[in-house]
Amino acid sequence: MNDEILLNCTDLHAGYGRVPVLRGIRMVVRPGQFVSLIGPNGAGKSTVFKAITGFARLTSGTVTFDGQAISGMRSDRLVPLGLAYIPQGRIVFGQMPVHDNLEMGAFTVSDAATRAKAFARVYDLFPRLAERRTQLAGTMS
Repeated sequence: MNDEILLNCTDLHAGYGRVPVLRGIRMVVRPGQFVSLIGPNGAGKSTVFKAITGFARLTSGTVTFDGQAISGMRSDRLVPLGLAYIPQGRIVFGQMPVHDNLEMGAFTVSDAATRAKAFARVYDLFPRLAERRTQLAGTMS
């Protein structure tokens, strides 16, 4: 078993305003692992990810990502580290083409060759997007 830890959450407490949602959450993710949180609506699944990525206020506990302490770090500072919160649902820029939407997700990558390689990988994984790269994202199912 790999002892290296990619994401480590210890005793997380978080909520919204004066409403506590998380009380003592612990989670360890190692490189290469797939991890899921399962539970009913309102159980706090989204809040766990929002607390990790700075969208929900962490009242106590610690989060480290790739060996770096990130507890309470702003979400825009996490993106260059490779960590982002992507909410569920149909959240796209509907009046922009598919490719432009993908470019919005790559705004932190300044090297053109690296961006081109990333787009090629996405289009390889999702060939239908390649076919529809000029289609308005809001017109897709």
